[in-house]
Amino acid sequence: MADIRLVNIESEREAWNRFVEHESAAPYLRMDWLLAIEQAYGHAPRPLAAIEQGELVAVLPLVQIDTPFKGASLVSLPFCDVGGCVGPERWHKPLLECARELARETGARSLTIRDRSDPLGFDFKVLEQTHRGRKVSMIMPLEPGSDEMLARFKPKLRSQIKKAMKNGLRVEIGQETGLIDDFYSVFSRNMRLLGSPVHSKSLFEQIMAHYGTSAMVAVVYMEQEVTAAGIVLVNGATAAIPWASSLVEYNRLAPNMLLYWSLLAQCADQGIETFDFGRSTFSEGTFQFKKQWGAEPWLLDWQDILKPGTDLSSEAGWARSLAENAWRRLPLGVTNRLGPRIRKFISL
Repeated sequence: MADIRLVNIESEREAWNRFVEHESAAPYLRMDWLLAIEQAYGHAPRPLAAIEQGELVAVLPLVQIDTPFKGASLVSLPFCDVGGCVGPERWHKPLLECARELARETGARSLTIRDRSDPLGFDFKVLEQTHRGRKVSMIMPLEPGSDEMLARFKPKLRSQIKKAMKNGLRVEIGQETGLIDDFYSVFSRNMRLLGSPVHSKSLFEQIMAHYGTSAMVAVVYMEQEVTAAGIVLVNGATAAIPWASSLVEYNRLAPNMLLYWSLLAQCADQGIETFDFGRSTFSEGTFQFKKQWGAEPWLLDWQDILKPGTDLSSEAGWARSLAENAWRRLPLGVTNRLGPRIRKFISL
């Protein structure tokens, strides 16, 4: 019988990361994600594990968020699309029961598990009728090398990639601080245009520090001007791009095409087998962009298990729209100062 308990973050971090890598889990399931959130925002990691004969056999990463005036919540996982249990299904129920007990002990008002269903396939005409407006992850298998990847694409897509290359754009990929700064300059502007409080730059710095070579920043330049940027996280043979942004004034040069192609090529050449393009709303703009690369939709299933039957994966309604419109009118300097103070309590 396994022992279900909280994990010692410092002494068991390497064992945890080895386990989730072996299980081909999403990069967010690494202990690095929890540590980066703790260092940037002060939210307490509450990682649970099933231990059998001294070995991890299943895990459930949780983060406790104490929101002013609202109290505590437990989330697996905040600021990304997917969390939940990793490991054989027989351990999922005991882990979730332990999470319920932890919620009682901490007085948490919610216990959110972010999971996703099986892939939906490529019959988009049928899916359009049944899943329009639903939130999905867009995931694609990679070929064993960038040449093979490029050859797999349709001629129209290859033409768009080549057009971006001919437009005088260049891309840099690495872990350097300067690349994080350039990424944030684009990301923060786009978040303001979307009406959304921006994450603290410290979060991205901590992510790069904790993930190390399992993270990369890509920045696309037109001469010395930043035009697009993104961050990719890696866990074993799986990669995900949680954040990517481009500046609308450079859209005619197609920097987004060069950004994504460069990252896909880098991952394919590193032997990564699966690329997660991140969350999209079925049939909308970002969905169509990711679909053209060959990504398949996986339906997101976010539930508060303290309130069975709730679906947390849909967008908020009119109140959110009002807040977004007001946020867009604020100066960039103001949104960059205030945004992180608000964003740290928004687990989406």
